[in-house]
Formats: sequence, structure tokens, C-alpha cells
Amino acid sequence: MAPVDAILPLALIRDRVTTDLILSGLDASGVAFALFSPDDELSYGSTAFKALFDVQADAQTFADIMRHCHAASVGPRMAAPIEDFLAMAQARRRSSPQRTFEIDMHDDRWFLVNETLLPGNWLWHVFTDITLLKSNERVLQLARDAAQLAADTDPLTGLLNRRAAMERLDVEMQVAFHDCTQLSLVLVDLDHFKAINDRYGHAKGDDVLRHFAASGRQQLRGSDIFARIGGEEFLVLMPGTGINEAASAAERLRQHISRVETAAGLGCAYTMSAGVAEYCGNAMEDLFQRADRALYRAKHLGRDRIEQAD
Repeated sequence: MAPVDAILPLALIRDRVTTDLILSGLDASGVAFALFSPDDELSYGSTAFKALFDVQADAQTFADIMRHCHAASVGPRMAAPIEDFLAMAQARRRSSPQRTFEIDMHDDRWFLVNETLLPGNWLWHVFTDITLLKSNERVLQLARDAAQLAADTDPLTGLLNRRAAMERLDVEMQVAFHDCTQLSLVLVDLDHFKAINDRYGHAKGDDVLRHFAASGRQQLRGSDIFARIGGEEFLVLMPGTGINEAASAAERLRQHISRVETAAGLGCAYTMSAGVAEYCGNAMEDLFQRADRALYRAKHLGRDRIEQAD
């Protein structure tokens, strides 16, 4: 039997050869991986890791690597200043036995990082390229957004439809109630719209609806919510706005569409009537009914006018 002191060196040599073969195989696989010491010095980094982070010969620590990446605009994108980024990263590193997160690289690739805390406070990182998955995720998100937009949009005017408008009204009422802010609702009808269809045809009626939608986008504020809720019926929801200011905005829109040059360019004249109500903490039905009653009064008084709710 061989002496113990002869066996141990042989075992160590075999372990070292095995370790070198494992590291060589991992490196040849193209996987980016790195081992950091308890002092956050780079103890070992694969060829792919060094290429991914453009690791310089004089880089010793994680902070050295990140400062170079920031200065050279390589490696991961960093929204915060470098020292703030390092402080954030150091607070998270070694915060749990294992954690997984994604990083967005300057070359538009995405990587999933698996971080494992080893005995003695050593840190092992493995980086997996998930760019294709993120691209597919983006395509799916765009498809979902397009489907949602189609579901929320009136196809003729491009405005919100009735269902989407009611959802927004409910949300804005909750915000106004919670924050004690003003909120006004304007209900609009285009006057004698059936007569326009009968006299000029439905194609001209569609032109009028599109013209009114475009005029509203031009005259109303970007924060206002503008929707088509029926054939010739429209809704304007004005967050942070009292009834007098909302009525003034509706009046500007009314004057805009009644100009002679508007009729000349469109090929026919049209007018609008509107009722305006301010949210006072009651239910949606109450707000809607008060605005609707004001609209009815505007029609009863001769149309082409704005009326405020009592």
C-alpha cells in the first residue's frame, strides 16, 4: 500500500486536472460565467464573460469592471450615475443565497443572470442570452397592445368607444373623489345629423363625424378624454376642471366648427349642442344624467349652444 503522503499529492493533481477540464469545457461552451471572491475581486471569468463586459487586463474588482463599462458605454445599460449604480448593486449582491435578474446590454442583447452565493461569501454568476425570448415577448406585447387599442377605439373616428370611455370615467371619478379634485363631463350631440345623412349621403355624414373628431383633438387639451359614445353622440371628460372652464372649452369647440370656412372646406355646415356637469361625489349615473339633462335643455332651447347642469 502506498504511503499516505504519496497518495494525497496524486489526489490533488487529479482534482486540479478535473477542475481545469471542467473550466475548459465551460469556457469552450461559450457560456458567460464569473466567480468573485468575498472581497468582490474577479477570481475567474470565462472568455465569454470577459467579452460581454469588455474586461480590461488591469480590472480586479466588480467595481473596476462596471466603471469601465460605464465609461466606454459597453456592457449593461446603467440609468443611474455610476456611483449610484454601484451602491445599488452592492446592496443587492449577496443579499440572498440565490437570485435571478435580467440585464439590458448596450448592444441590445438581454441576459438572464443567475447569482449564487457560495460558502465563504464567494459569488458565482452565470449569464444566459435571452434576447430572442425578449424579442418574442415584445412582439406579444405589441400584439396585445394592438388588440386592446382596437377593442377601445371607434374605427371611424379613432376616438375611444363607449365602453372604454365608461371605464375611464369610472377611474377619473375615483381619482377626483380620492384627491378632492374637480372633474367635469361634457355630453355632445351633433345637431340634425340625420338631415345631413339624408341630404348629402352617409359618406358625407362619416366625413362630418371624422371632422368633428379631428376638431376636438385640436381644440381640447391633451389631458381631456374624448370619445364617441353613439352615432352622433360624443363625450368629453375633463379632469381637474370645473364646470365653468369646461363650458368655455365646449364653447370654443362649438365656435370652431360653426365657422363659415369650416363649412366651405367640408362641403356642408353642421353645429353641436352640449350639456356640461361637474362631478360632486355622487354616482356615475347621477353625473351622466345631469349632463344629459343639460344637453336636452340645449336642444330644447334651439340647439347650437352649451348648457350647464343645475
